[in-house]
Amino acid sequence: MSVSTELRDDGLMIITLDMPDRRNPVGHEARKAIVAALSQAEGDDAVKGVVLTGAGGHFSVGGDIRDQRDRSVAEQRERFGTVKDMVTRMVRFSKPLVSAVEGWAAGGGFALALACPTVVAAQDAKFIASFTKVGLIPDMGLLATLPARIGAGRARRIIMTNRPVDAAEALSTGIIDELAETGTALETACKIALVEAAGAPLPRHFINDWFARDVDAALDYERALQPILLNSADAAEGRAAFFEKRTPTYLGR
Repeated sequence: MSVSTELRDDGLMIITLDMPDRRNPVGHEARKAIVAALSQAEGDDAVKGVVLTGAGGHFSVGGDIRDQRDRSVAEQRERFGTVKDMVTRMVRFSKPLVSAVEGWAAGGGFALALACPTVVAAQDAKFIASFTKVGLIPDMGLLATLPARIGAGRARRIIMTNRPVDAAEALSTGIIDELAETGTALETACKIALVEAAGAPLPRHFINDWFARDVDAALDYERALQPILLNSADAAEGRAAFFEKRTPTYLGR
């Protein structure tokens, strides 16, 4: 199972990316499962808030590169419809939604963590964009969520250089909201979600709507372009280099 859910007695739903043997990739099936879980949580009055985390000591290594193969542009765009649905639900979620990051949050995992309005990370957490390493642009809203937190200049450098960002830097720059002891990110995230759940729900909904405006544009942009890039020769080279553990040679086509 790529994603598991648990409804706790305190009213929090825990959504867990649950393929620890592969460090929890966020492939198409996982994205559909997250959409289903969020839909269930939003419509259930017993759910006070949601925490998104990963199993096995890591949040997520990102998109499932094994599933990134040539498809028609129309089919790719249809799959990105699920991405848009998922991220739109997250950034506009009517209840508290907090990500709890331990270990790596890479590529799509980085984007998924930042799609949550509140981000908690353990001291061992590391973030990396990784998209351009495989010939792609950032997706899952990262083109909007990262600069919203740290500014356009810093965001561009993190995306283009693909350098890892440790938890201390992530806190100091605003990538994350709260730093937790290693192994306690989930516990800290749950406490934050419950505190927020005690507040008035309607203002939260409208505030999230306001901050989500730029995310809508980013999702439309990536849905238009990422399907083309996924079918490019450079993306194929990036995938091959990843599996062959070598440096890719890009030709711009």
